[in-house]
Amino acid sequence: MIITLSGEIGSGKFIIGKELAKKLNYIYSSTGEIFKKLAKEHKMDLTHFLKYAETNLNIDKELDEEQRNTKQNTVLDSRMGFHFANTDLKIWLKAPLDERVKRIAKRDSLEGMSFETIKEKIEGREKAEREKYLRLYSVDIFDDKNYDLIIDTVEYNIEQVVEKICVYLNI
Repeated sequence: MIITLSGEIGSGKFIIGKELAKKLNYIYSSTGEIFKKLAKEHKMDLTHFLKYAETNLNIDKELDEEQRNTKQNTVLDSRMGFHFANTDLKIWLKAPLDERVKRIAKRDSLEGMSFETIKEKIEGREKAEREKYLRLYSVDIFDDKNYDLIIDTVEYNIEQVVEKICVYLNI
């Protein structure tokens, strides 16, 4: 089984994906981590790297191909995983913007950044990603119709979200 986790920035994809994979004894894979690594290698923040990737489609092609080759028994944390991987369960995680800003503000790399600055970065990144995927693939990652299960992570803790997914899978 391949499970994809997509969702808003700061909705909990990384930690929930890790915990779900651990509980199911699955592989955890994240295109977001690969993308962040590439951004660092190019000495850019994510917003600027997204713009760079718009004109350097080889980056997207590499990520797309990796998702197409996702192995069974994997939890894939990826904005476009539902589109490229041969997915058995497509999950969308969401949370209110202000909650996501609070979560993201706790990350080491953003210490000292104001709430409003972080909020603007999130909104800018989500807008850029939405436009990019619409342009390249005619896919709106924010369209609920793309997913089998939608969870608002502000309503539950990590363990409860993982349990909710397992109940959905009858595990």
